[in-house]
Amino acid sequence: MACSYKVYISDGKEYFEYGDGQKTTKKSFAFSQSLMDILYLDIWPYSELFNRMGENLYNLYPDKDLKLVEEIKDDLNTLSKVHVYFEFLRLEWLDKLEQAEKQGFKDVLDLLPRKKLTHLPMNLSTMQRQLMALWNHVLDILSPDEPIQKKMADYYNPKRDRRLSDPEVFEFQPLRMSFEVVDSMTFTEVLYPKSIYDIIDFFVRECIKREIRFRVCKHCNQFFALTGHINTEYCDRPFDSTGRTCKEMGALRLWEKKKADTPALKAYSKAYKKRFAWIKYGKITKEAFYEWAEEARKKRELCLKGDMTLEEFRVWLENI
Repeated sequence: MACSYKVYISDGKEYFEYGDGQKTTKKSFAFSQSLMDILYLDIWPYSELFNRMGENLYNLYPDKDLKLVEEIKDDLNTLSKVHVYFEFLRLEWLDKLEQAEKQGFKDVLDLLPRKKLTHLPMNLSTMQRQLMALWNHVLDILSPDEPIQKKMADYYNPKRDRRLSDPEVFEFQPLRMSFEVVDSMTFTEVLYPKSIYDIIDFFVRECIKREIRFRVCKHCNQFFALTGHINTEYCDRPFDSTGRTCKEMGALRLWEKKKADTPALKAYSKAYKKRFAWIKYGKITKEAFYEWAEEARKKRELCLKGDMTLEEFRVWLENI
């Protein structure tokens, strides 16, 4: 199986191209999105899946049962839908399993190292802690107001008793990179990962090289990249089943706060909800309600501008 998987950045987006020799898939995300998704991924609900693959590999060594191979492939397919980085894991192991099958599963302990699968949840969890520490010290907009390069040098300075062997410090590794044409308009660096950790490493160093600042969203409490307005407080992550984003929820929160702090808005909102409920009970038609709402908004703006007193506005809301 001629599996392929490459990663690159172009025009502010991250691209993933991968395939099994027959079909190639290309996915794109906003820059840093996949990294933030892996940073906050709860891997532990999938630990049973990893353990099951490990047990099947352990039994595959002596039994050479092709049914076990199919079960492992099914679990790899399930995992690949969790995050785009796990597509690499799926293709990597499909290739390994095919090689093992071709050689009759002889001497496959090195070819099919089951601990690389069973230990992945723990390794990823450790890396998440390392990245969170790095973000807090270096890339958080609220960290010391110094150049990112200086903060990186300080963070990895051995004189501060912070060693690369420290389990809480993220360690960069050599990456297999190419410099090539990726489309008709772009010639750029391309990563050909040897593990999913290489993909994480690649995007971490790109965030640092590009000096991207991050902020913790005031709604979901997760880091997001400040690629636009530096004072943005809410991210664009979908928050609920309706597809509303944190930014939209933040705007709603600000509106509710403004209503609470502004008597005219509070009075308008109360009257609006009251009359809207009348539609359900047949006390007002939809047409009459929307006609009233349009006039109420005009009166509300007059009150906010000072052209109508609050008392006059309240009387109008109660009597119309």
